[in-house]
Amino acid sequence: MIIWHGGHINNHYNTCFWMLVKSGKTEKEAQQTLKGTFSKDKNELLSQQFQVNYEDEPAMFRKGSSVYRDKVETKVKTDDYGNPIKRIRLAITVSNLDIIGPEFWEKHQYILQEGKYRYEYVKKFDDIHRLPCCNWIVVRISACQFDQFSLIHSFDKPNDETALSLMNASASLMMEQFPGIIFGYGFSNEYSFVFQKNTELYQRNERLILSSCSSCFTSFYMMKWKEYFPSKELVQPPKFEAEVLCYPKPKIVCDYLSWRQAECHNRNQYNTCFWMLVKSGEEENKANEILKGTLSKDKNELLFQRFQMNYNNEPAMFRKGSCTYRQKVKVSGDVVRDGWDVAVTHVDMGPDFWRKHMSIFDK
Repeated sequence: MIIWHGGHINNHYNTCFWMLVKSGKTEKEAQQTLKGTFSKDKNELLSQQFQVNYEDEPAMFRKGSSVYRDKVETKVKTDDYGNPIKRIRLAITVSNLDIIGPEFWEKHQYILQEGKYRYEYVKKFDDIHRLPCCNWIVVRISACQFDQFSLIHSFDKPNDETALSLMNASASLMMEQFPGIIFGYGFSNEYSFVFQKNTELYQRNERLILSSCSSCFTSFYMMKWKEYFPSKELVQPPKFEAEVLCYPKPKIVCDYLSWRQAECHNRNQYNTCFWMLVKSGEEENKANEILKGTLSKDKNELLFQRFQMNYNNEPAMFRKGSCTYRQKVKVSGDVVRDGWDVAVTHVDMGPDFWRKHMSIFDK
């Protein structure tokens, strides 16, 4: 198998583009200059304007890097007379050779058993799934192996307020990174982001949307870690995975978010009871047994009678989760104008909330 990184077309364009920008053109002017040009046009531009011979650029820039297992002769032992005995072995090799033409593949046919070296046919294997148009896209991000991650970093049980605030900060950065996100809702180790129905992010390519959202959220979480945990080292990197859902109507999106908030309540109420029992001396198995089959009112009664705790007095962020959305603000300056700021609230997403905030779906 071969791994290849790079690309002649991209590098050729970028070399011309950045030479033009560094010479004083704006990025838009550079793009306009290169629009519709062929390879020979770019070579001529580099030569005449900048005295640069593109072929003299480092091969790693022009051809990219190929990583593959190459056949090498290796001494494995010596015979009884001291003569070396050699065998052909496959060793990992990094090279900047031209892999487009037939010459490379004629010498390295063992890499592809079929002996094929023309590259156009591989495009047929790229099954691109585009999400349906006129649907609100919901990307739900959740942490993998979060129990282990929270244990390693000594998060408070059942809720760590600082860790939840870190999730909210990461969500706010997501809304800045992706203007198409109109609403976010999160609790515990998950966050759901609603994209406007007409978003053309990555041409609605499902794979690119998922990979971009999960990687960005992970990056923001790590970037903000020291701000929220200044005295706690990030021992193990977080891992967030993403899944996507599509809904044709705002009503269904609201019902989805209400479902996640109901899940937040159920999980948090259970976990609050569970950890109060464990902290009071019960074994974890016994705590699970005590809570098995209990209803919401039973858990409220258990907390009140055994621990004198009113569940409704717990912080709203724990019980209701976090809603992240843009709201209008007054921006002062030479002229006072309306602007938008990301708000994080902890409220019920019932009918009253959506009656007041249905404009979210109109942005």
